Amino acid sequence: MKVDKEINVVGRSCPIPLISLTKEVQGMQKGQVVRITGNDPIFESSVVDCCQERGHTILDTTREGRTISIVFAV
Repeated sequence: MKVDKEINVVGRSCPIPLISLTKEVQGMQKGQVVRITGNDPIFESSVVDCCQERGHTILDTTREGRTISIVFAV
């Protein structure tokens, strides 16, 4: 899967990952793909909620230890 933008927020606590997500997807075209990676305990649920509220489609979620990567289409 081609990813158009990578956002790494490992080590950052919420709400910083959501602020970064919002800032980085501004100006992206519908259908472009983003991967955001983080490890905050509420990272996954926060990103999923944010994507649902903004109409982004989650394409994949992977876990490696405490680190989670979520791929979604804008």
